Amino acid sequence: MIARAFLAMICPGIAANVSAAPPMRFDAHLTGWNAAGQPVDTNATGQAKVEIVDDGQAIYFQVEVAGIEGAVMAHIHVNEQPVQVNEPAGPPVYWFFGGPPPNNPVSDRINGSLARGYITSDGDLSGGTVLELVAAIKEGRASIIVHTQQNFAGELRGTLR
Repeated sequence: MIARAFLAMICPGIAANVSAAPPMRFDAHLTGWNAAGQPVDTNATGQAKVEIVDDGQAIYFQVEVAGIEGAVMAHIHVNEQPVQVNEPAGPPVYWFFGGPPPNNPVSDRINGSLARGYITSDGDLSGGTVLELVAAIKEGRASIIVHTQQNFAGELRGTLR
């Protein structure tokens, strides 16, 4: 405690970094499941990575896909209970891209980065707070879902773990 106070007086920037918690990392393998928990026949796959940063005040995300066609929207859904891909996902709380129907597809086929960025304020969310979303991710209640023209209820889905 005394050492941290001394360090804060001499080098305030270093002291702040010493006290910051390392990011917590969560991943979701995206496979053929929709928001309702029904299997979807698709050759597309994906991977989502989420880091909780700034002592739980912000979320960094990265969503990569392969072979997805006609993507119209993608988001984080949150359920009230821990969720598996074969169970209903709950409502969307963060939109990576797209919006309520009608939507224009992002492209014909995507192989690579679908979305990347930060969630930094409650205003970024369509429901709840950043702290509530962080809790949902930690508790296994958050799913990533990619919706397409062919599978509007969702073509790819994975639960963050």
